[in-house]
Amino acid sequence: MTIKKLAIASALLAAFVLPAKADMLGVYVGAQGWQNEATGGFSQNTSLVDFAFKEQTNTNMYLKFEHPLPLVPNARIRVGKLEGNGSTNLTSSFTFGGKTYGVNGTTNTTLDFTNNDATLYWELLDNDIVAFDFGLTAKNIKGDFMVDDGTQSSMEEVSVWLPMAYAAAKVRIPFAGLYVYGDANYVSYDGSNVHDYEVGVGYDLMDNIAVDVALTAGYREVVIELDDVDDINANLEFSGFFAGLEVHF
Repeated sequence: MTIKKLAIASALLAAFVLPAKADMLGVYVGAQGWQNEATGGFSQNTSLVDFAFKEQTNTNMYLKFEHPLPLVPNARIRVGKLEGNGSTNLTSSFTFGGKTYGVNGTTNTTLDFTNNDATLYWELLDNDIVAFDFGLTAKNIKGDFMVDDGTQSSMEEVSVWLPMAYAAAKVRIPFAGLYVYGDANYVSYDGSNVHDYEVGVGYDLMDNIAVDVALTAGYREVVIELDDVDDINANLEFSGFFAGLEVHF
């Protein structure tokens, strides 16, 4: 191999390997209290019924594992809930789960979903000031749509796995113990669209060789648009502010 070819091959290898550089071996454990409110509605046909929802407080938890091996992805597992209690005064009859609800009273709904995902990601950039990750997420949304009017009730279940694009960024303010960050998942297919993103700030309570502890706070939004998934059409948004704690070993 000539010197020129060797130089080109080395440059290509560096371009491929260096973006996948990972930090030192580490485990991150985090938990958030998320106060959110749902908006939107659902149906079993193309005409959605909107509900007025109350605020809910849900807990989200995650575990991340990072390592120094080139090309091998890092991993994050995140678990949480999407819940909502709402009501509406129907202006036309509403058929759901084999039951028909009339216009003479209040119709209530309860949403109860798990919102779990697993992500494999690579560190494209990672230094003391700026970090940027990209990867792929498998998200599982599973749960129940429940409807009742005081005299009858019905329930339908949805369960779907979604492959999603993932990106995350963090910018640290030098010598202040502060950083801003954001991460997002997104997918669009066959008329359905789902995105899940959060933006926030963090403050290092403890930062030493044994353990790092940070407080976080920010805003998270999950939008679920389903087009005939398990016989359900939906356009729902869960959004609100959160506060959390992250521990890095």
